Amino acid sequence: MQIELTEKGMTLSCAESFTGGVIATRITAQAGASNYFKGSAVTYSELSKIKILNVSPDLIATHGVVSAEVVEAMAKGAREIYKADYAIATTGNAGPTQGDLDQEVGTVFIGLSTPYEVFSFKFSMGNSRTRVIQKSVNQAFEILYQELIKK
Repeated sequence: MQIELTEKGMTLSCAESFTGGVIATRITAQAGASNYFKGSAVTYSELSKIKILNVSPDLIATHGVVSAEVVEAMAKGAREIYKADYAIATTGNAGPTQGDLDQEVGTVFIGLSTPYEVFSFKFSMGNSRTRVIQKSVNQAFEILYQELIKK
């Protein structure tokens, strides 16, 4: 992913909810990340999604915070605020309990905003909080990588 972004002169940003900055941590652990990585927002709460990423409160109220619509708005917001070519976003319920969320434990949405489109995927990642987070981070990188090698 780093090679593809650097070779294409493209940049990346993130908006993370339940992954809590793990994506950004993995990116910045690699030497040379400053050549393509613009920044990340950990928007764990609904309010931070609204205030930082400009996600519409009506969108959250209509679809729920763990939804395709919200993760796509998060990805779009991160791409815009960081002026990046690509943005990865995550929202989900990593558990261990369902709490007040509409989605079951392990339900994850990963979004990607590109120079051409915004899209998302829904996954069921199990019920171990640590595994849900790690599997989701790996999946987010795979989604980005697959998009980068298409172009």
